[in-house]
Amino acid sequence: MQSNSNQTIWHSESWNGEPIILAGDIGGTNSNLALVKVSKGSFDILVETVVPSNEVDSILPVIHVLLEAAQAKFPEIKPQVAGISGAGPIFNNVCDLSNLDWDLDGTEIEIAFGFPTRIINDFEAISYGVPLLDLNNPEEVTHLPHTDGHDPEPIGAVSLIVGAGTGLGVGMLIKEEERYRALPSEGGHACFAAFDLETEELRAHAQGGANTIVEIEDLLSGRGLNTILDYFILMRGMKVDETLAKILDAEPLQRPALISRHAENHPVCRDVIRLFVKIYGRVAADFSATVLPRRGLFLAGGIVGKNERHFLDGSQFIYFFEQNAREQVKKVLRKIPVYIVKDYSISLIGAAHAAWLMRDKIV
Repeated sequence: MQSNSNQTIWHSESWNGEPIILAGDIGGTNSNLALVKVSKGSFDILVETVVPSNEVDSILPVIHVLLEAAQAKFPEIKPQVAGISGAGPIFNNVCDLSNLDWDLDGTEIEIAFGFPTRIINDFEAISYGVPLLDLNNPEEVTHLPHTDGHDPEPIGAVSLIVGAGTGLGVGMLIKEEERYRALPSEGGHACFAAFDLETEELRAHAQGGANTIVEIEDLLSGRGLNTILDYFILMRGMKVDETLAKILDAEPLQRPALISRHAENHPVCRDVIRLFVKIYGRVAADFSATVLPRRGLFLAGGIVGKNERHFLDGSQFIYFFEQNAREQVKKVLRKIPVYIVKDYSISLIGAAHAAWLMRDKIV
């Protein structure tokens, strides 16, 4: 099946024969592919195509559209390698996409197009994009100072990336001299641990009558925002007015964006985001206490970017991030730099960076 909603975007009109990488970011909502040129350690997108993920059942026709558009302008252009990330576990260069009915198969892509292909986890890709961020550029990252106003300097070898979007991604990056090694995980599928009366009531609501485990991703994701809204209506008795009725009438995938949009002027939507940010802070603290990312905790994903003000207001995120029963652990958490990632091309650039680093193993 080929989508009629392909959007091809040129980021540059110049290609002077630099090495080209096909990079991909396949998410539950959108599939992004790009040709990335490499020059002196810099990774720059040349051309990109975007398609709604639920409108296709294979990435092959999307790759074909991108290459056709690029070769119409630059007939000699051809990727040397490909790095494509997907939201899901990887086995034998195949990604079992968690939120889609189709898979990413690196061997299938190699056979179809003739260039070596590495399939990686989506947060592995974001992890490889982190060292390319300019921490001093406010267009790429926002610093979240701690409650005492301190903004720690990044030190050490470990970075942690936690990002809520269609699902919840968790990844780690380790610096080994001048190279990097990403450690993907399925941390979003760990059990959710309630930490006060409000979150215990929410956890019980999410579990419902089913005897199942409530995962972190069930609450810290797009569908998690939907669950939190239902909690406020069904468990806290919030009145369904005209605004909430419109949100509830929308398709489930559209509701999170509507909740974010109305959080500025609707008390229930604002409370939904408040609770979401509160949970985000505690979950990020739990993962940070596990791996001690003194090089930085990076908050990625579309939900954070669309609700940045709510992560900053009143230091709500940082307040719950720092909470711990032990003062020694609080001191450790306060030494971790925290950033919101604002560069939405990080997944594509990271996938390209990963493929470039691994090219000797996949060519």
